[in-house]
Amino acid sequence: MRMLAPHWGALLALALFLAAGLAVLDDYGVTVDEPTQRRFAAATLTHLLGGADALPDASDRFYGTAFEAPLLLVERAFGLQAPREVYLSRHLLTHLVFLTGGLFAYLLARRLLNHNVLALIAMLMLLLHPRLYAHSFFNSKDIPFLVMFIIALYLAHRAFRRDRVSAFVLLGAGVGLLVNLRIMGVVLLAAIPAMRALDLVFAQGWAERKRVILTTGAFTLAGGLTAYVLSPYLWGDPAGRSIEWWTTFSNHPNILRGLFRGMLYPSDLIPSDYIPVWFSITSLPFSLLLGVIGAAAVIAGCVRAPVRALRNTRMRFGLLTAGCFILPILVVILLDANVYDGWRQMYFLWAPFSLLAAFGLRWIAAALGQARLRAAVYGAAGAGLAATLLSMALIHPNQHIYFNFFVDRTTPEHLGAQYTMDYWKHPTRQALEWLLDQNPSAPVKVNHSGFSRLVGRNAEILPEAARERVFTAPDAEALIIAYGPVADEYRALYALKVYGSTVASLYEKADLRAAYAAVRASEPALRSVFDVHHVNGALVYVKEPCSEADATGGYFQLWVVPEHESDLTGVWARRGYEDRSFLFSGHGAVFDGKCVASVPLPSYSVASVRLGQWPLGSTGDETPLWESSAVLEPDAWRAAHRAAVAGEPLARSVFDLYLNDGALVYVKEPCTPTDTETRFFLHVVPERVDDLPRERRGHGFDNLDFDFFLRGGHFDGKCLARVPLPGYAIASVRTGQFVGGEGELWRTEFAVRR
Repeated sequence: MRMLAPHWGALLALALFLAAGLAVLDDYGVTVDEPTQRRFAAATLTHLLGGADALPDASDRFYGTAFEAPLLLVERAFGLQAPREVYLSRHLLTHLVFLTGGLFAYLLARRLLNHNVLALIAMLMLLLHPRLYAHSFFNSKDIPFLVMFIIALYLAHRAFRRDRVSAFVLLGAGVGLLVNLRIMGVVLLAAIPAMRALDLVFAQGWAERKRVILTTGAFTLAGGLTAYVLSPYLWGDPAGRSIEWWTTFSNHPNILRGLFRGMLYPSDLIPSDYIPVWFSITSLPFSLLLGVIGAAAVIAGCVRAPVRALRNTRMRFGLLTAGCFILPILVVILLDANVYDGWRQMYFLWAPFSLLAAFGLRWIAAALGQARLRAAVYGAAGAGLAATLLSMALIHPNQHIYFNFFVDRTTPEHLGAQYTMDYWKHPTRQALEWLLDQNPSAPVKVNHSGFSRLVGRNAEILPEAARERVFTAPDAEALIIAYGPVADEYRALYALKVYGSTVASLYEKADLRAAYAAVRASEPALRSVFDVHHVNGALVYVKEPCSEADATGGYFQLWVVPEHESDLTGVWARRGYEDRSFLFSGHGAVFDGKCVASVPLPSYSVASVRLGQWPLGSTGDETPLWESSAVLEPDAWRAAHRAAVAGEPLARSVFDLYLNDGALVYVKEPCTPTDTETRFFLHVVPERVDDLPRERRGHGFDNLDFDFFLRGGHFDGKCLARVPLPGYAIASVRTGQFVGGEGELWRTEFAVRR
């Protein structure tokens, strides 16, 4: 007890965190990745134990077993089979591992700084990070990696202080386990030998050099063997598959789109500042300031005394900590690595950064000198942590959606239009609980716009009395759980908001039988695999005869192009159309041998729509199941056609080109959708180069290239597109169609006189 007395603050904090974790354990639902991770691990474990299951295929074969396998073994050891038991146990064990990370953060910070208060603050900065706290229940990938990163840093400090083979073997095993959890663990696998190389340079005498060589070899061997043993896929070809492993995770084949600063970016084309921005807007503001000060103090100390810093000292470990934060970000930027879901794949960065923040706090306290001022600094840090705790309580259990005040959190729906709010679909359980509260005794039917099985999983982990009242029915009467604001707001029943932005909605479907009756005798706006009708401000999709597989085998593309671009806001204003793509379960049902879906259109005037159906999981490179465009008000297009062709064309080619009301009008008749699938180029040459935007003056022309569906439409067997021309004096125009990488399909050039 006497040994523990100096650490009563840390022990009390951990005890309180444990009590809080047990109290809120049942507030967290099942998220998207959890069933998948469990399934991959089960297949691997069954294979290793001699069962019939093969190793997971595709990129999933590289997910490590170091954490998932123990979770499964606990399930089997305690006979846990019911989904509620299984997922609560997973959440509890993951959270306990997170608290273990807090303990090691304290131990490491105390060894580095020799100060109990600073070590306690370092621990609290880790445990009170809102996003990490919520993820510590349901994220069995990134949280174990974060914790193992902290433990590996602790083992590294211990090994360099003891300088024994046994300590480096233990460090190697820890880093090998780290690599198994995520390939980014190679940062430490490479950094430790680099530090030992410095020790070799500074070593005096053969005995010291021999010890450096032996310990480095022991570390490398232990690290490599541990990573190999824990990664069954590597067993067949360790060298070749290790390279494949690195290549796969630096350029992951799963391409997802994420919202970042109001733009949708594919995960393989993120901006270079993606990770720094996400890190800075979702972390504790006072910790960010302390971390920057700490990193600057470490680097400045190394610059002032480079030789001393490179020796086996606390300063060198501070440099390692800074490197473990900075280098992974540079690796992601330089490799153009595939990163998505905010920065959750890089959560381990908070381990070295929280230590740097403790360094920063120590530097400030030392600079102030007086004990009273130092106490004030520690008090300010405590106040910052208390404010964070309050923020976490206000958005519980959605701390994983935490944003700090560096972004606009007050304007309704603004945050949700700028950044991805909730990749994990975590609020599913909360929507179910709200629905059950509104219907205290009656059974409820509910579905999910795309993740029906996730609704079932979250229903299964509810207490038994509630669980028996939930039916995940895909029929026409079922209520729908969706994410973000729903398109048909007048049918919305409930909206869960965080910082004024909707993260989950519960709404009723349209009356699909009435919708079918309304369009049965009408002419569709589009005939394809589904006939699509425009009636009462909605698109009604009909296919008969039809099976459920016809409707649920892909997602439905719906891009809405307004008559006036000013009607679009946010990300849609940049793209030129509003994306209202949907899954059939959210808007449709199968009944009487037919598939019917009803999707509301925006309130603004719609010029045309781009429609189709794509395979589930499509990244956009696959062939669509069907795709086409349609105009919804053909009379307006007929009038535009009459006005254009009343004059003489500027040029005749595959398309006839007219000038009408300040716009260039493309006309082709007869015309089919295949005539307009390829992109149009439109280069406008001004009479004065200075009239061009600054960035275009070196080219000598304005580039107004466009996709037909954004500017045109098909009607009565003809097609027409209208592109407004710039207001300056135009000398000539070059236009045509081209296929990227293959060249031009046709081209014409003409002078313009207005």
